Amino acid sequence: MPHRHPFRRPLLRRRPPPHPAVPPPRRPLAPRARRALTRANNLMEGGQFTQAATIFGRLSEGAKRRGLLVRAANLSLQASRAHFAAGDVEAALVRAKNGLRLLVRSDRAGRASYVLSKMTAALREKGYNAQANQLEQETAQMLEAMGLSLDEARRQVPQVTEKRGSLPANCAGCGAPLLPDEVEWHDAHTAECIYCGAVIKTR
Repeated sequence: MPHRHPFRRPLLRRRPPPHPAVPPPRRPLAPRARRALTRANNLMEGGQFTQAATIFGRLSEGAKRRGLLVRAANLSLQASRAHFAAGDVEAALVRAKNGLRLLVRSDRAGRASYVLSKMTAALREKGYNAQANQLEQETAQMLEAMGLSLDEARRQVPQVTEKRGSLPANCAGCGAPLLPDEVEWHDAHTAECIYCGAVIKTR
């Protein structure tokens, strides 16, 4: 008599949950990390870019260890900006690639493509065309590994369609500059700092 295998249900591929239109609030920074972030922002303001980059990088690694990948990405990108302002292009590229990789892993392809466009424009403006091309190529490869093209990621960049209030110049929680395209919007009058998680009310 042939051996009968018990009925097994076919394995179903679990679809990832849809990405929410409004991201949930991030976990607030611990007091010690917030003080370090405030110091880094003050150093940036004072033109001490290398020291600021070191702190941003350290905070990014700490956030990554705790699984806070989006915050780690944003802090790594800020470290990249600080290195670039200091004239250390190679260190800036290392931090930029790390931040973009974390954004792609966190299902923030639109955000990654937007940041990429700003970074490559800044590089080309200073004459670093080869480095800009390299960064664009490597980001495209990161996206392809996730099943997306760079053009598809560009179409995912959030479009501002509603009228929003005016942001303060700096975050009251950590001192970071607040720009409309560098915060997470909850609604037309409430935003969130991408570095420390502080909630900001517009004017």
